[in-house]
Amino acid sequence: MPLETDDEHLERVSNRLMGRGVYFEAADREEDRLAIEYGTVAPGDGVPHQQIGKVINAFRELLDEGWEPTTLEATVVNADDDRRRGSWRMEESWLRALEAGELSEVEFSGRVLDTIEEPSES
Repeated sequence: MPLETDDEHLERVSNRLMGRGVYFEAADREEDRLAIEYGTVAPGDGVPHQQIGKVINAFRELLDEGWEPTTLEATVVNADDDRRRGSWRMEESWLRALEAGELSEVEFSGRVLDTIEEPSES
């Protein structure tokens, strides 16, 4: 089910990702950040790394359409049972540095991947 929002950019990202196994469930926008929760159908446990790139790239595609970069905080859950798989973050400053050529794609990706937090197994 598509995310219902009055944020045109967020709705576009949600629609673009639906066919890629990423299903936005909720979003909370504050002045300096956007917190999103999305469901994944990817097999396994933990945060699917490839989907992080898909989410970020979907937002990057909107830069030319007027999306103003912001810090993204993402929580990832199983689409089937809402079990929390983890979270990750992308700082606005990292994206701006990447777009300005001050940060390489590898450095940017490394910073984002370093923020991944996954539930500890009990």
